[in-house]
Amino acid sequence: MMKKNLRYLATAGLFLLTPLATHAAPIDLSSWTPLTLNYPGGQGAGSWVLEPGNTAVKQVINADPSFFLNNLNLSSYSVDGSWQVTTTSDDDYMGFVFGYQNSSNFYLFDWKQVAQGYVGRTAAEGMTIKEFHGATGNGLADLSLEEFWENTANFGDMEILATNHSSTKGWADNVLYNFHLDFNVNPGEIHIVVKQGATELWNVTVVDASFTSGQFGFYNNSQENVRYAGFEVTPVPEPETYAMLLAGLVLTGFAARRRKAAQV
Repeated sequence: MMKKNLRYLATAGLFLLTPLATHAAPIDLSSWTPLTLNYPGGQGAGSWVLEPGNTAVKQVINADPSFFLNNLNLSSYSVDGSWQVTTTSDDDYMGFVFGYQNSSNFYLFDWKQVAQGYVGRTAAEGMTIKEFHGATGNGLADLSLEEFWENTANFGDMEILATNHSSTKGWADNVLYNFHLDFNVNPGEIHIVVKQGATELWNVTVVDASFTSGQFGFYNNSQENVRYAGFEVTPVPEPETYAMLLAGLVLTGFAARRRKAAQV
């Protein structure tokens, strides 16, 4: 069911129900925080470089699993934006983290360009939704390069929730993709849509309530020059919030009508 917000008409003591805004300005990324899980024997830390205007960022290093987090612990939200690999070098992972609790507990959407083995594990070509659930909350202690690389079978503290794999499902160099996420908008659901222009590449809904709040962020692993731009993060109020708003508006309208009647 489409969420709605409330617009009050004070002069009439009425209210209108209108859809939540879908075309907000791109958010300022300057307050977001980089984090790399830099494992021994890995490839080093990522480098997230903001572009002028602070609405686009590029991760420019072929690094270990690296995040760029928005530092907002929201219980439900929608996300829209675009991203692309701006080089022909390498063929590894780009994607997004959401429901992020700490560095070992979160959901991950990742997208591999070409099938490849690394650190004894297998990465198929295509998109995967994963859940990570480490015991201590420290990703360097709980997780490993193997768990981030694997996308064909559950391994360690990583569980696969959905896949879109095949020899034709990898991302392409220098191609712009659009990403949409609804996280917990319908309680316990993850809904992701990936498009190239008007072409829908994946539209999937996953039911999983392991994390019902958390941060959102950008992610890549062993892939340089990944650019994320024009993102909008829209918090979605809880049903209880709408009920409280509606009750408040009804009371305000009643009071306004009484004042108007008293003045006659």
